[in-house]
Amino acid sequence: MDKGVSLVELMISLTISTIIILAVYSMYSLFSKGYLDSRDHWYCMQSLRNALIQIDSDLKQCAFLLPQDLKIAPREGSLFIAGAPVTSSYPGLNVHGKYPPPYYSVIQSSTDSGITLDTIDVDYNNTADYRADLGIITDSGPYVISHGYSEGNMLVSLTTPPTVKAGDRSVPSVHYELKKDGLYRNAQLLAEAITAFDSTVTGKTVTILLTARHNGEEKSTSYRYELR
Repeated sequence: MDKGVSLVELMISLTISTIIILAVYSMYSLFSKGYLDSRDHWYCMQSLRNALIQIDSDLKQCAFLLPQDLKIAPREGSLFIAGAPVTSSYPGLNVHGKYPPPYYSVIQSSTDSGITLDTIDVDYNNTADYRADLGIITDSGPYVISHGYSEGNMLVSLTTPPTVKAGDRSVPSVHYELKKDGLYRNAQLLAEAITAFDSTVTGKTVTILLTARHNGEEKSTSYRYELR
């Protein structure tokens, strides 16, 4: 006849099983936390990297065809970099012999809803250079073109009432803006983990401070660029 399991043996078996389960769970929790921390770290660093690569690219192409004193305009939570980014339907600004740079528009008049320009083709290549959701840098400050702006219209609608005056110069620009869900470039989300964005200009030095945060993980970096 087989001998049954005694109560003592059963208790010992349960104790050993519990210890093994707790050890396995502790190892799983440790590895899981390490993985999550590593993922959050990577996510923050990737957001910072994406933002800086794009900002650096825009600054390197900044206003080489435009007035040198309208290259860049920082504002709280925003940054305007002169230029018109190339897209599938837009070739970018051009240099040609007939009309040498600098290229810019002149403001003819303004209303609470926008400004009227003398030209929307700053480089005279028969292509409109102002488009919806881009920025504008003027002698009186930067603005954002309304999403409802119709390309080619001499009356450029803006998201905020302008405080410009007739005769001010104007150039198209790339527009960076920090929102609750991340850093945007021309109204398109660029880096969603970015939670702080600050830019200053001292002389010809642009300094940009960025902070990314995700699930308690936080990474910050600073970037400097010498305008040419």
